[in-house]
Amino acid sequence: MFELGSDIRQLFQEELEQLAQIKGICNDQQYIDNELLVQYKHMAAIFERNLQSMMKMTKISDSQQVYLQEIQHELEREIEERIKAEEKVVHSYNRHRRNQFLLELAEGSRIFDETAWSVARQLKLYLPAMFHVFYIQLTSWQGNPLSQTTVDAAEVQIIIDMMVDKLNAYQGVVAWEWGNGIGVLHTALTGDSKERQIHTGLELKKQLEHNLSQFGLSVGTAGKQGKVESFALLCYQARAAANLGLRLWPEREIHHYYDGQAYQLLYPLADGQDAAEFIDRMVGKLINYDRENNTDLMMTLKKIIQSSNLKVVAQDMFLHHKTIVSRKQRIESILGASIETFETRFNIAIALHLLQFRC
Repeated sequence: MFELGSDIRQLFQEELEQLAQIKGICNDQQYIDNELLVQYKHMAAIFERNLQSMMKMTKISDSQQVYLQEIQHELEREIEERIKAEEKVVHSYNRHRRNQFLLELAEGSRIFDETAWSVARQLKLYLPAMFHVFYIQLTSWQGNPLSQTTVDAAEVQIIIDMMVDKLNAYQGVVAWEWGNGIGVLHTALTGDSKERQIHTGLELKKQLEHNLSQFGLSVGTAGKQGKVESFALLCYQARAAANLGLRLWPEREIHHYYDGQAYQLLYPLADGQDAAEFIDRMVGKLINYDRENNTDLMMTLKKIIQSSNLKVVAQDMFLHHKTIVSRKQRIESILGASIETFETRFNIAIALHLLQFRC
């Protein structure tokens, strides 16, 4: 048996200390069930035993010392890379759990009871006592409708995940992926005005446009600030405001739920079978006529319903008054009803709005 020199023994001792650090990392509670790190822990233990045996049995050359160091450093690098990869997986899993929990609350499939509060604590969700709710509808990607981005789906998802993480890093903000968009809770003060709420939303949109420059955005906000008891209602209002505002007022920076007024009552009904049948009864014949004859009498009908008299319609459409009168008579003939009565005009107006929401 050969005796090791003091400098070589010191080298072996340093290697053993580094192995102990690696084993300490692998013993961390958050990795206790990670099969990959369990294997690395086992490898480190084997390497440690071999090193101790070598200290007892032999004397190594300088080149062997270098080789051992290279092996050690490579093992350390690989373990660190695996740990980083595992941390990303853990973070992604936690994000998914948070998203799912908040999504269930937002859509009303879970209520805020003691169990929900317990889950929130486990997920380290610190919900503001009073908050505004915003919904950021992602409408397009690189100028194309979001529904046509299947080729870039992975890239789109990465950017959305990064933005959700970034928003959650801000104090007083809770964000989650929701449908084709992002839901956001933002700390509010009791009695915050509508103007203050809109200002907060505009600042949020400005930040999002900077970080999501490749997306088209529509931002909606609920009618007022609220507490967790009204979470689902406020989330519904924010999402409805974004979707409705995008259709009716696409030029606006932000859409407030209360600005939708009666439209907010019609919007949830638009996709139903009853709405489809109502539209068909009221204006279906005129839609078919335009399609078959390559005309645009529906546009004239909309102008007539929206205007106080036919002269205003003629001026708005840059046509002679008699031309509008003639078109009105043809429309009435096709529909089989006069559009002079309040009830008929009211029903046609409802049908036109429902049709607009379905497009």
